[in-house]
Amino acid sequence: MRTLIVAALAIVLIGSRGGAQGSLSTQGLGYPTGQMSARAEGTGGAVADFDALSLVSPAAIAGVGASALFFQYSPEFRRVTAGSSTANTTTARFPLISGILPMGQDWTLGLSSSTFLDRSTETSLVRRQLVGADSVNETEILKVLGAINDVRLALAWAGSPKLRIGGGFHVFSGSNRMTLSQLFPDSAKYISTSQGARVSYAGFAGSAAIEFHPSRAIGFAVAGRMGGDLRAQSGDTAIGRARLPNHYSASVSFDGITGANISARVAHDNWSSLSSMGSSVKGFDAWDYSAGAEVSGPRVMQRLITLRAGARYRTLPFGFNGQKVSETSFMGGLGVPLARDRAGLDFTVQRAGRSSSGNIQERGFILSFGLRVTP
Repeated sequence: MRTLIVAALAIVLIGSRGGAQGSLSTQGLGYPTGQMSARAEGTGGAVADFDALSLVSPAAIAGVGASALFFQYSPEFRRVTAGSSTANTTTARFPLISGILPMGQDWTLGLSSSTFLDRSTETSLVRRQLVGADSVNETEILKVLGAINDVRLALAWAGSPKLRIGGGFHVFSGSNRMTLSQLFPDSAKYISTSQGARVSYAGFAGSAAIEFHPSRAIGFAVAGRMGGDLRAQSGDTAIGRARLPNHYSASVSFDGITGANISARVAHDNWSSLSSMGSSVKGFDAWDYSAGAEVSGPRVMQRLITLRAGARYRTLPFGFNGQKVSETSFMGGLGVPLARDRAGLDFTVQRAGRSSSGNIQERGFILSFGLRVTP
């Protein structure tokens, strides 16, 4: 059992190995999906603080208008290039599900679950190994499946069209299932081995936000989340402890042009608080900038299509070889009303470029499909 615990700790805290098999975005404890709906992603994340379906601002749920259920699917197609070597991977994510229920004219209740950090990855390494008197090739495969999820219960108040206030209670939970395999080419002569472990996570946080719309043409939003403890366990044994990162964001939205909305957002996360989880996890405090717009597009089969575009720049929470990893993304998407506006489909395509020092580059294409239904 002691060996299993040590192996679990080493596997979960050490980022993916360098080379084409690794990935810049899944270092450390994983990749931050952003906790945004497909609609918000279509604007680069700029409208996230005003978007009721995103798990960013608890005050935003007061603007949902009617009860809603939302589900999102976001596969990523990733290519990593290291020198002359390339590797392609596909990661299927279900990053967001939420339900929102208005209670009277002033209050709104929301329950949401989103992916906070996604750690699903697989790396392989071929090296020479001395077995007895023989020197043979050994293939070592490390496979990690899992994520840390954020479940939020939020309550918002809208006493007037100009002001919305909300608060939320967050429960962070999840696990990483890890398998380390050592494979030899001659199975008749050498015995391949495989060992597995599971690390689970648990933590709590609180959030608050406010929206202010001094006129119909402009709006401001400020949101924050205060992190509590995050604990990592293997079975009944604690193997790590850290503080969840505090998050702050501020946004502005302009609706002064008929049929159009232009927004900008800036956010900050102190990911360095996760560094105390272990010596192999080094988090970097990160800024997140985004700008985007959505406009009324053409009518198709008597449905008014909404068109969206945006851009985003941010630093990822965990570096590669001790250096920061930056991500620049460009997004475009559309929104289609369905069932006489009792449902809606949002689609966004995102091209993300990630880079750090060295010769490793990563490109990711993320497709987001969001379905909203009003019961």
